[in-house]
Amino acid sequence: ARICDVPFAERFLERRERLLIAAGPLRRAIVALIERRFAGHHHYVLARTRYFDDFLASRLGPDVRQLVILGAGFDSRAYRFASRLRDLAVFEVDHPATSRRKRAKVEAILDGIPSYVRLVPVDFNREDLGARLADDGFRADRRTLFLWEGTTPYLSAAAVDETLGFVVRRSAPGSRLIFDYVLRSMLDGRCDFRGAATELARMKATPEPFTFGIDAEAIADYLGARGFDDVRDAGGDELKATFPPRRRDAYVKPWWRIADARVLGRA
Repeated sequence: ARICDVPFAERFLERRERLLIAAGPLRRAIVALIERRFAGHHHYVLARTRYFDDFLASRLGPDVRQLVILGAGFDSRAYRFASRLRDLAVFEVDHPATSRRKRAKVEAILDGIPSYVRLVPVDFNREDLGARLADDGFRADRRTLFLWEGTTPYLSAAAVDETLGFVVRRSAPGSRLIFDYVLRSMLDGRCDFRGAATELARMKATPEPFTFGIDAEAIADYLGARGFDDVRDAGGDELKATFPPRRRDAYVKPWWRIADARVLGRA
């Protein structure tokens, strides 16, 4: 069975990219290439997408009035979940250049940005996230869901702390955050999972190397010290068991994990 269905994904691609994945054999070759370069990455991303989707679907309720997607990129949940989000305020936060590309794509696909969606361009080097969100109508007294996908490994510890602090200070108690992270042991060389050292080395050679990680056994204490409770955490084994890949021998990289937690109150 299909793990996740994201019809917008193909429409976000350029024509040349769509042609590349149209042929089954070529698509499978691309997946195989990804797996050789980053073991377990393909199936992890599929499972992560579904995990975040299920989190959003299960946590939406009458008490939740806002959704904030941090580092939104080409995330399409604001549009895929339209029937459940149109009465909320949805904020998609990203770098101005990325927001411009996203706006152009969505306007072309949907003939405009839905009224409940605010694309919030933020230059984190020059602008304050809270101020920019407030300018677009964000309310700090409302219960909010925060999605933060595929971002924390590339940030400094201070930047992660700042974002977690923002979530706690600027949302109502009972709000929830979900994010993924890499193991600290992967960054310092203690991790012996297949493919971990190779991924770390490859990322070091890019403009965005991995810089931040958390030990899985420390995640509850780490978030508890920052104003969260009811921490839940899932890794490769849990993701594979919950969302079985088509191939039973498929590898879901275990050094990336997903955590979600509840805001206790303002720190």
